[in-house]
Amino acid sequence: MIASICSNPKVLEVMRYINIFITIIRIVVPILLIFSLTFKLIKAVTSGNEDGLSKVKKNAPSNIIAAVVIFLIPSIVSLIVKVSFPNGDYKECLIIKSSDEINILYDNKMSEYVSIAAETLDINDYANALNYLKNIKDKNKRNGYQKKLDELKKQIDDKNKIQPIPIIDQTEIVQTAKQYIGKNVGTDCSGFVKHKVLKPLGYLQDEIATAAASCDGRSRGSNGMYRTYMQMGQIVWQRNMSAKNPTEAISNFPGDCVPGDVLFYSYGTNDCVKHVVIYAGFENGKHMIIDSNMYDYTVRYRAADAISWNAMALACARPKKVEG
Repeated sequence: MIASICSNPKVLEVMRYINIFITIIRIVVPILLIFSLTFKLIKAVTSGNEDGLSKVKKNAPSNIIAAVVIFLIPSIVSLIVKVSFPNGDYKECLIIKSSDEINILYDNKMSEYVSIAAETLDINDYANALNYLKNIKDKNKRNGYQKKLDELKKQIDDKNKIQPIPIIDQTEIVQTAKQYIGKNVGTDCSGFVKHKVLKPLGYLQDEIATAAASCDGRSRGSNGMYRTYMQMGQIVWQRNMSAKNPTEAISNFPGDCVPGDVLFYSYGTNDCVKHVVIYAGFENGKHMIIDSNMYDYTVRYRAADAISWNAMALACARPKKVEG
């Protein structure tokens, strides 16, 4: 476990910065102590203050020892670890990597994520690789990985592609959602869509009601809904993954998405869903949505591209009645 932690490029990058900070301290502090001692000594000599000179001489050894100890602390710690654990992996944590070496480790990890996604063609493995891409510092390498991921996304989409879903009248979904506008519904976005709108109308399958999926290290109901709708073949529109901003994200919207469909958002250009709304249709030159939020649980009626500066429409799903 220690070896894996100490080979993690993110950990190594933090350790490198800590080492730079410690190096500055171990050089600057002793110099300051020596300068301070020298200044006090010169001041005492030039002033002819015998008591002051005696005091400086008395404190000089402790100042010098302090300067030496501060300078040697990293070496002392390293020696203690090596002596205490001669056959352990702990000493590997003391080896500070250069920025080039850390970038190579990032590159190796990125290649691993891409290989896994290529092997499984799983949307979650693809998302892990896409989220890790930000760690690649070299622009050319990052662009190369982006091209590979774009190709993988097409393969994954083709794998999950199904027959077009019939467009149906879902007026009741929009009307039900609109009844809550301006009201505190006591729940966040996914709770509002699931349990305030879809469930009372008979559109909430068990798989969707209980769906949750890890997203940025957290389990999110909205991300779980998106993944489950995708597995069920209910996705009717998806943004172009090359879109760089909210306006570009809805440039080909709505596609087959109609009022009453469920619209998912990511924050940024990844496919990590963090918000879900009801699409309410086109009005006054704007695509409108109805949604709740996790801060005051108040339902809002607003434009699809006005959620926040980096909220990007990702996909639209077609709800269907629960059978039986």
